[in-house]
Amino acid sequence: MELSIAGVGTRLGGRWVVDGVDATPPAGALTGLLGPNGAGKTTLLRLVAGLLEPQAGAVLVSDPGAADPVAAVPVHAMPRRLRARHVALLEQSSDAAVPLSVREVVALGRIPYRTLWGTDTDPGAVERALVAASATHLADRAWSTLSGGERQRVHIARALAQEPSLLLLDEPTNHLDVAAQLSMLAFVRDLRVTSVAALHDLNLAAAFCEHVLVLSAGRLAAAGPPAEVLTPTLLRQVYGVDADVLTHPRTGRPVIALTGRSPDAGERAG
Repeated sequence: MELSIAGVGTRLGGRWVVDGVDATPPAGALTGLLGPNGAGKTTLLRLVAGLLEPQAGAVLVSDPGAADPVAAVPVHAMPRRLRARHVALLEQSSDAAVPLSVREVVALGRIPYRTLWGTDTDPGAVERALVAASATHLADRAWSTLSGGERQRVHIARALAQEPSLLLLDEPTNHLDVAAQLSMLAFVRDLRVTSVAALHDLNLAAAFCEHVLVLSAGRLAAAGPPAEVLTPTLLRQVYGVDADVLTHPRTGRPVIALTGRSPDAGERAG
C-alpha cells in the first residue's frame, strides 16, 4: 500500500500534538516512528489508521492491486469495513481480561470479512495468522493466562488475520525479552507489507527499519534512512542526549552509544 502523510495536524487539549507532518514512508518496507515521550507518535499512528480525523492536511492511501482497490483516498473517509480490510493498527496492549481463547481473539481480526450470516469468507485465515505469528501453540489457551510477551504475539496474529496492506504498530516490542524483540521486528520487516512502528529503542530502529520518521513536539524533525537521520546532532537536538554513532561490524547498520544527557539540553516535550 502507498501511504502519503500530507501536512497532517491535529489539536488535543487545545494544543497541536501533531503539527504539519509531511512524510511518505516507502511501500512494502518497515518505517520506524521515533521521538521522545509526548512527541505525538501514538496520535500520528491513530491519524494514519483513520481513527482520528486530521484538523489540517490529510492521510492518503492507495492500493490499486488489491482485490477491492483503493485509489488515493483520505484514510479517515474510507468506509469502516473497507478500511479494516486494508489497515491494521496494533495498539499498545492492555492487561484487560476477556473470556476468550487465543483462537477467538485472533478471529476478531476477521470481522471485516464476515458475511451477513456471520461466517468467515476465508475459514483458514485464522490458522494461517497463528502460524505466521508462531502462536499456534497458544491457540487453545485462555487469553487471561498469557504472559505479556505471549499477548503481544497474539496481537500480531490478530492484525495479520485482517490481511492488511498497511500495518501500524504502537510499541510492538513492549513486554518482550531481547530475543523476542529481535524476532518480532525481523518478522514484521520480512512481511514486506507497508509498516509503520512507533519505537523507543533507537538501536532496534536502526537495525531493522529501512526508513525512520523522527518527531519532536509534534513536528517532523527528520526523515530518511537510519544511517542518514540518526546523527549525534539530531540526537542532541531531539532527545537532549550526547551519543556516538558507530557502525555495526556485521551488518553495517548504525549503532548508537549513548554517553549521557547533553549539558545544553533544555526542556523537551515528554
